Amino acid sequence: MISHELTSWSIFIFFMLATLTGLGGILGRRPALQRAGCILATVAFLLQTTSFFLGFHKSFEGGLSAGAYLQIFAWFTGLVGLVLWFKLKQRTALIFAVPLCAALFAMSLPYMEQTIVLPASLRSSFYVLHIAFLFISLSLMAVSFIVSCLFLFLERRIKSKQRIKGFMEDMPALSVLDSINKVCILTSFPFYTIGILSGLIRNKPVYGATFSGDPKEIVSLIIWALLAFVFHNRLSASWAGKKPALTMICIFLLSLFSLFVVNTLMDTHHTFISH
Repeated sequence: MISHELTSWSIFIFFMLATLTGLGGILGRRPALQRAGCILATVAFLLQTTSFFLGFHKSFEGGLSAGAYLQIFAWFTGLVGLVLWFKLKQRTALIFAVPLCAALFAMSLPYMEQTIVLPASLRSSFYVLHIAFLFISLSLMAVSFIVSCLFLFLERRIKSKQRIKGFMEDMPALSVLDSINKVCILTSFPFYTIGILSGLIRNKPVYGATFSGDPKEIVSLIIWALLAFVFHNRLSASWAGKKPALTMICIFLLSLFSLFVVNTLMDTHHTFISH
């Protein structure tokens, strides 16, 4: 029988091949390689989806492993990249999302046996909704982060009248990058809101209060407020370009702080890891 370790390594290899091929196609200005990178990314995504259906993510006693959560994050990131590729006809969004998928898989591999055991009180539909919607939102933020960095880099070169040459000539126009960022912002905020609300609702019966002052809750509400701010401005104030790009970079970095620092180094309800 195929093990989840072998499956994880196989998916990781396909994501790495997709990364090398896609980025190589951009750097070498080879559209055929870019298309091949997107196809390899699709194969990796389908392999991972198949592994979910086969139940490899359920093969840990007591709950999912820490590595499995990172792989679920990678799956949602790949999904966002694929949707943007098909929806906006932009390979760049997928090509730049795939390295993040590969990085998440690389990070997951050492933690495949480190189980996150949830208390029985948290094993509910609200918890599933909480995790799924937050991961979708985080994946959208991740793509927004990448697109925002690319936007700021190209805008700075254009404004300083530096020559755009080589592979940079093939990058999407600033208006296209801003459009991708807008889609990510307008989509991530509703998902994040549902994720936060479902978490707060389940807090009452589990911890005795809707808001308990947990560090994770505080940071999450700060992220939600910043997302609400940029979401509102993109809708009503026609905010575009540099300001939302800078804001989304800050929001994603704060999300990483919440995910990897608050969850692991602070005294929080969200520490469930057992060795």
